[in-house]
This record gives sequence, structure tokens and C-alpha cells, in this order.
Amino acid sequence: MTELLRTDADLLEGPLVERLNRFVLAVDLPEAGADGPREVYLPETGRLTTVLTDDATVVCEPVEDPDRRTDFTALAVHTGEVYVTVEAVRANALVAAAIERGLLPAFRGWAVRRREPPLPDGGRADLLLAPTEAGPGGDTERYVEVKAVTHAEDGVAKFPDAPTERGRRHLRTLTALAEDGRRASVVLAAMRPDAEVVRPFREIDPEFADALAAAEAAGVDVRAVGTAFAPPAWSLVADSLPVELV
Repeated sequence: MTELLRTDADLLEGPLVERLNRFVLAVDLPEAGADGPREVYLPETGRLTTVLTDDATVVCEPVEDPDRRTDFTALAVHTGEVYVTVEAVRANALVAAAIERGLLPAFRGWAVRRREPPLPDGGRADLLLAPTEAGPGGDTERYVEVKAVTHAEDGVAKFPDAPTERGRRHLRTLTALAEDGRRASVVLAAMRPDAEVVRPFREIDPEFADALAAAEAAGVDVRAVGTAFAPPAWSLVADSLPVELV
């Protein structure tokens, strides 16, 4: 494993009590000095059926913001077997760090030029890459969309675990770029170390599965990588995982 990022925050861990709604967990955090469960912001809106298990423990980062309803953000969940990162935007930072350090063979010769670059359709990608001196000749930029994959069973990771119109729209945009002769990539970042292969979750969102296959057929580069969290650090555990477009 190669460390990519770490947090200096004073993290707290406590058992999950319940998911109050799409964005908020109730977590027992006795170290926080409160009687009863605390509300914790959940920055991952998927169903998380293989993550928020009965014996789940939530890793929480304190946040000092008087305008926020909650004083903590959930960074990861320990399922009883592995830590799963549930801060979706962390996937972008991890992939960007791996690219910048030359740890992903498929992206060697490229550097991160900009994060959240605008797209021709008015949306935004996650990363815009530029070739380095050793980069591919003739290419001037490469758009990258990163998807945080949290669902996994028996080594098979799947995305999305809830229908995603936004994800389908991103794929359609990248497909149009590829058809126009421009470079575009999708990176499915497994946010748990037990992923051995990554697939679209056709049972949940068949339109996304079809759009991903169409994107690859149009020339979009579809990749997967594996990451792991061991508080307080995130690491790269697989620079390439098989992607099965089922």
C-alpha cells in the first residue's frame, strides 16, 4: 500500500445508532461529552446497504462551523470487517494525488491542471489533466470523472448503489467529448480494500450501466482503482482493478 493522504483532525469513532435521513446519522460519541447520540453529517447519499451494517462504527471528524446543523462529518465507516470511506469527494483527492505522484500507470505522463473544470455542456468534470513533457504527443487536455464506489459483496464492487441522473449526465457529456476526438476518462475508485473487481450496478440503475458501456464504446477510457482507509491515512491498494461492463 502507498499512502496518498492523511488527516490531522482529532477523529472520534462511535457505534452507529441509525440513519436519520439521507444526510444525517445518529452516532454514539461519548468522547464528545454529550448524553445520547450525536447527529453526524453523511456526505455520501447512496443507500450504503453493505456499509451501514448492524455493527458499524463511524469515524467522525469534528467541524467548527456555526452555520452547520451538525458538529461532525462522517469520513468512514468500519463495517466490522473493513473501513469504507463515505466522504465521496475524498475519491477525487485520492485519484488526483495518485496521478500527481505517477502511481497510476494509465495516467503517467499527465498532471492535474485544474479541479472541477467546466464542461462544454455547462456542467463540471472532477479533474482536467494536461500532458507533462513525457506525456502523449498531440494531446493537450484530458477530462476525468471520478466515481466513489462504496458497495461491495464478495469482492465485487458496484456503482451506483442508488439511481444517479447526475452520473448518467456526466457519462453522456464524456461520450460526446470522445466522439468529438477529445480525451476523457472515468475512474471508478473503490473506497474499500476488499474490492477485487468493479461493475456497474445494473440492478439499481440499468441506464447508468448502458451509458457506461456506450461511453467506453465511444472511446472514453474506463478505469478502476482500489483505496483503503486506516485512520488517519488513505492509501492506494490497487493501481488498476478489473472493470466488467455487465
